[in-house]
Amino acid sequence: MKLQQLLIDHGLAAVLLGAAIEGDFTMVLAGVVSHLGYFAFPVAVGTAAVGTFIGDCAWYFLGRSHTDRFRAGRLYRRVGPRIEQVARRLGVWQLIAARFVYGTKNASMFFWGLHGLTFGRFALVDAVSCIAGAVVFVGLGHLIGNGAEVVLGRVKRVELLALGVAAAAIIAFIGYRVLVRRRAGSQDGAA
Repeated sequence: MKLQQLLIDHGLAAVLLGAAIEGDFTMVLAGVVSHLGYFAFPVAVGTAAVGTFIGDCAWYFLGRSHTDRFRAGRLYRRVGPRIEQVARRLGVWQLIAARFVYGTKNASMFFWGLHGLTFGRFALVDAVSCIAGAVVFVGLGHLIGNGAEVVLGRVKRVELLALGVAAAAIIAFIGYRVLVRRRAGSQDGAA
């Protein structure tokens, strides 16, 4: 696996950067590489937690710096009220829950920046979240050791297949909507 080799070749720098950019998959592989003896488990956990924290802060500050622009956007007007409802229910602790729900982490960091959560409070709760996530994901990789490459390769293929199916469904839906609008427009013009 190329990512695992990257972690072996570049060590903790690759773990730091990978955790900041990608996250969970890098941390699992950091655990595998740690299991293979390239670096100590606690060092892998600490480096992954710091990398994840750096990435989370980037998303937070992106939301913080463009508040008016994003709130005025059509996507936010459509999805924002639902996100706000979940955030009201869970509060700032939603940052920890998002760490373990695939696909919600970056959006959550962005959301809390957008909504003006103070950086001090964000940093405190997110640091706890990053440490917990690093322990879980690096620990998982460490426990499954050499078998992780096979398991994660299969998961990645399933994710790519699901992404392809979702993209095809979206394209088909958009095509259907365009056809319906055209037919409705031609029927209005004929009447």
